[in-house]
Amino acid sequence: MPLKLPSYDRRLWILFFGMALNQFGMSIVMPFISIYLYYYQGVPAGLVGFAMFVSSFVGAIFQLVGGEMCDRIGRRLTFILGLVILIVSFLLLGWAVNVRAPYELYLLILSMTRVATGLFRPIPNIIATDLVPRDKRLEAFSLLRIGQNAGFALGPIVGGFMALLSYTSMFYFTAITSGIYLLLVIFFISDTRTCMPSARFSLRDVGSIAGDRPFMAFSLLVFLVTVVYSQMYSPLSVYAKGFVGLSEPEVGVLFAINGTMVVVAQYIVTRLTDSLRLTTSMGLGVALYALGFGLVAFSHSFLMLGLCVFIITLGELTYMPPSTTLTANLSSGENRGRYQGFSGLTSTLGFAVGPLIGGMLLDHLPPAAMWLIIGVSGMACALGLVYLKLLIPEEKNGAKLID
Repeated sequence: MPLKLPSYDRRLWILFFGMALNQFGMSIVMPFISIYLYYYQGVPAGLVGFAMFVSSFVGAIFQLVGGEMCDRIGRRLTFILGLVILIVSFLLLGWAVNVRAPYELYLLILSMTRVATGLFRPIPNIIATDLVPRDKRLEAFSLLRIGQNAGFALGPIVGGFMALLSYTSMFYFTAITSGIYLLLVIFFISDTRTCMPSARFSLRDVGSIAGDRPFMAFSLLVFLVTVVYSQMYSPLSVYAKGFVGLSEPEVGVLFAINGTMVVVAQYIVTRLTDSLRLTTSMGLGVALYALGFGLVAFSHSFLMLGLCVFIITLGELTYMPPSTTLTANLSSGENRGRYQGFSGLTSTLGFAVGPLIGGMLLDHLPPAAMWLIIGVSGMACALGLVYLKLLIPEEKNGAKLID
C-alpha cells in the first residue's frame, strides 16, 4: 500500500507545525510536574493526584466553554485567547518553582494551564472538520496527531535533561514555544466558518446533546477509557521514579517512545484499519491499553516499562483517530464546536479523575495490585465499545479512506 503525502488546505499544515511546536514545549514540562511535586517538594502521591484532578476538572469545563465560543465568536479568537492564557500560566509556573511556592499556588496555576488548553485544544480538530470532506477526516485527524506527537517524541527527552539542570528553565522555555504557536495562529489561521455571535446563549442548547443517545453513550465510554489512559502520565511517571527508581532522563525516554511511535506509525496504522468500523478500531485499541497497563504490575526495570509503553501506544494509535472521527461524524456544521467541546469535556474529566484515582491507589495499595485493577478496568471498557457498535448508525460508524 503506497503512502502518499496528502494534499490539504494550507491552514491544516500550519496547524500541523504549530501543534508539533506547542506539544514539544508542553511535553518538556508536563510529565515532570508530578515528579517535581512528589520527589522535590515532598507532596504525597494522593495530593499530586488531587492537583491533577482539580486542574483537569477546570480544564474539562473550559473544553465545553471553548466549543461554544468556537460556534459563537469564532475559531480564531478562541484559539488566540487560549494561547495567551497558556503563555502567562507557564511564566507563572517558572516563577513558582524559582521561589519554591506553596502547594496551593501550584494548584491555582496548574488550573490556569488547563483553562487555556480547554479553550484551544479542540480547535485544530474543529478546523480540520470544517476544511476536509467526511471521507478524509480520519486521515486528517491522523495527520494532526502525527504533528502533535512529533513534538512529544523529543520533548520528554529534552525535559528530562533540563530537569537535572533547572526546572524553572523548563517552564520559561515552554512559554516561548507557546508564544511562537500564537504568532502562527495570528498571522496564518483565519476562521473557517461564519459564526453566530448574536445568538443568545442558553444551557438548553448545550443540553440538547443529551437527546443524542448514541453520542451520550459514546461520551460516557470516552470518559471511562480516558480514566484508564490517564495513568500513562502522572501515576506512571511517579511509579517509574518513586518505585522503580528511574532517573528523569530515563522517564523522558519512556514518554519519547510514545511520541516517536505515533510519528512513525500513526499514518500506517490508520491506513491498515480504515476499513474497520470506528467502534471496532476503538475497542481493539482499548484492549491494548488494558494489556499494557496490566503488565506494569510485573515491570521493575526500564526495559519492561518500555515494553508496556510500546503496547499502550499501539492502543493509542488504534483508538485515538477513530474516536475523534466518530465525534465529527455524529455532529453537524451548526453544532460542531459544541460536540467537540462536549467530547473534550468528557475526556478531560477522565484525565481529572484518573490521576486522582491512580495517586490514591499508589498510596494505599501495593503497586502491582493498582496496575492490575487498571488493566481489568481497561478490558471492561473494550467490551463496552463492542456494545456501542449496536447504537451507532452504520453510515456514521465508518471512514473508508480514498486512495
